[in-house]
Amino acid sequence: MAISKKLEIIYHNGQPDGIRSIRRHLSTMTTYVIPRPLLSEAKKLSGINRPGIYYLISENDDNKIAQIYIGQTRNGVVRLDDHNRSKDFWNKAIMFLADSKTFSLDMISGLEAYAIGKAHDAKRYKVENSVNPKYEIDEYDLPLIEEVYEEIQFIMATQGYKMDNTKVTLNDAKTLHTTRNGILAFGVYDGDKFEVLEGSEIDLNHKSVSATIEKQRQNAFSSGNIISIDGKYKLSVSLSFNSPSAAATFVLGGSNNGWIEWKDKDGKTLDELYRK
Repeated sequence: MAISKKLEIIYHNGQPDGIRSIRRHLSTMTTYVIPRPLLSEAKKLSGINRPGIYYLISENDDNKIAQIYIGQTRNGVVRLDDHNRSKDFWNKAIMFLADSKTFSLDMISGLEAYAIGKAHDAKRYKVENSVNPKYEIDEYDLPLIEEVYEEIQFIMATQGYKMDNTKVTLNDAKTLHTTRNGILAFGVYDGDKFEVLEGSEIDLNHKSVSATIEKQRQNAFSSGNIISIDGKYKLSVSLSFNSPSAAATFVLGGSNNGWIEWKDKDGKTLDELYRK
């Protein structure tokens, strides 16, 4: 049985897309979501100069992550001043800060290295950290680091950012697939977004009747999100779509009803699974 979790959120500007602070019940860690234009305003918040790690995020026009950078800070939001001067790609920062008793210097370095490794393994976004920090995590620190990262992963998911490894998702019983026209692609649906998983084959020989989807396909190819392997085009990352049909059309070209195109391992369509 799933365990219920309680989050408290403060919208400091009174706007849903402004500065937010998020805290899980009984946690010593506070999450701060900071749009880049509001960085100066965020510095006025109490408690925002504590140690922790942070994600710099670049979102595209569809509010999906295109790039991320992960770093550590020992003085909270002040660390972002350097990135505000030297890094152009990001438009939002998400900081996970805790009191020094929870985040010792070793804990911060270990958590940063662990989070960067997980980001590379997930293959969901372009990770700006070109190499993992050469930091050896002590076996006695690892359980706490894993526990804290699990909380980070959960809170990021509440903000619409999935951080888990797509290969783990691929083995999940809820994974859907399509095999039409010799194309083998996999995806998952959470009731809101449909995610086509890394490694899925893409039929670029059949153009989409949707100009928007066709542009997405071409952009994915030119950016390296679709690559050619042994004569087949495959996703090198997982991509998220607003509907099952948009996902199916991206994969197969033409025009497709994703509710009947995507099926589970027993052959049941998404329509049968969700609507009947």
